[in-house]
Order: sequence, then C-alpha cells, then structure tokens
Amino acid sequence: MKIKKSITRDLLILLGVFAVLWVGFSYIPFFKSDDEKVSLLSIANEERLGKIITEAIEKEPTTKICSNDVLDSAMLLIKSRLIKNIGLTEYDYRIKVIDKNDINAFTVPGGNIYVYSGLINFCENPEELAAVLAHEIGHAEKRHVVSKLAKELGISILFSVLSGNNGVLISEIGRTSLSTVFDREQEKQADEFSYALMEKSKLDPKNMSSFMLRLREKYADAEKVMDNLEWMSTHPNTNSRIKSALEYKTASGFVSSPFTLDWTKVNESIKKGNS
Repeated sequence: MKIKKSITRDLLILLGVFAVLWVGFSYIPFFKSDDEKVSLLSIANEERLGKIITEAIEKEPTTKICSNDVLDSAMLLIKSRLIKNIGLTEYDYRIKVIDKNDINAFTVPGGNIYVYSGLINFCENPEELAAVLAHEIGHAEKRHVVSKLAKELGISILFSVLSGNNGVLISEIGRTSLSTVFDREQEKQADEFSYALMEKSKLDPKNMSSFMLRLREKYADAEKVMDNLEWMSTHPNTNSRIKSALEYKTASGFVSSPFTLDWTKVNESIKKGNS
C-alpha cells in the first residue's frame, strides 16, 4: 500500500510539473516566441513607447531637427503620396529630418521615422527618397522594430519603460533603435512591401536599386561602406536586394508619375539651415 501511495504521489508531482511547464509555455512571456511577445505590446502601448523614445532622441544635444518651408513641404508631399496608398494602417506616421551628414534613415516604434540630411543630399531625386521611406514604412507596418527591441532587450524592459520614467532604460532603447540590424527575412519583407507601395503610389520601384547601386559604386571599399554609409551597414545583403529591386515586375500598363519638386531647391534649403 505504501509503495502504491508513493507511486501515486510521484505521478501527481510529475503531472503537476508538466502542468506548470505547459502553463509557462502557453502564457508566460518568457516562453513565447518573438512574434508572440510583440503581440503582447498593443499598438497604443507601442505609440506610447515611440513617444518616449522620440522625446529622448530629440532632447540629445547632438540632435538637430531640420525644418524649413521648402523641406517641410517636400517631405509632406512625399509622405502623403505613400501614406495614401498604404491602405488601412494602425499608425499616424511622423517623419522628421535630422541634420547629420550620414546616409541613414531609421524607424522607432509607433510609426516614427527619422531621415538624416545626408541621405536626402545623396538622393538624386525625390523618388529615391520615397523608395527609402517606403522601406522604412515596411519595417513599421510589419512591426519589425518592436520585434527587434523585444528580442534584443526583452519585452519586460519595454513594459518597464512604459510603467516608469527610467532614463537609463530609455537611453538604451534609443541606442538600440538607432543601431538596429534587421535579419534577412525582415529585410526581404520590407523590400517587398516598399516595391508594392511604390507601384501603388505610381512611383518606379527601381528607384531603390538606383539608390543602392550608386552607394555601392561610390564606396566600393567595403570597409568604407560599413564605416560611412549607415543605411547600408544596417540594411545588409546589398547585392541581392539590388537584384530583387531590378527584377520587380510592375503590373501591365503601369506608368510612373514622378514628383514635380525642385530637388535642387530642397537640398539647398537644408544647407541654408532651419528657418
């Protein structure tokens, strides 16, 4: 009888352990996949997180936001064309230009996109800038930014920032946002999203390939590319991505409708500074 009771007790303990593990894997965030962790962060909380991060970025002494009538008008025109053709979206996109010579653009949670003035200066036309912005919008729509932050810092850190004004954590999230490197699948998804969005916006998706080709040709030295071209170093697999942009097939009868912007005037407005 004692032996039977002991076996029964051991079985009950094992069942209890398995039950705890099952609950853990099913409900505790630690055991969830990256996508499941992201789903725990609502869009409303993502927007709150984005507000906290953008405020921290813009309070940095080294951050200078570019703003003048010519530049603001051009950025609004490009953004409006793209946003109009996304369809239903959870985000109210905000795009700002940072006065910095690096060729870079990055997205933080909540539909906030920053573009460096150096990237705008490098673009030969507004369509190339639109291609870069469409790519960044793709990362936002696919929630790649939140996914990467959750993976690198942990979802608990993101909720900690939302629950209290922890300056150290906010700074760490800000740094991680700026240095985010997406994986191959995420880059592929953002590229595919950008090509489709460009086409819907009556803009030639091949503008992305021309942009990246000129980057590669001008900075053939790989080390210089990594050191100086921020956008390429944080968006790897350049050759395959140039190829995919060149091979993208638009629908039969597609006709592009370029922006009617004086791009030289836009660039000159950046050099003159804020108004």
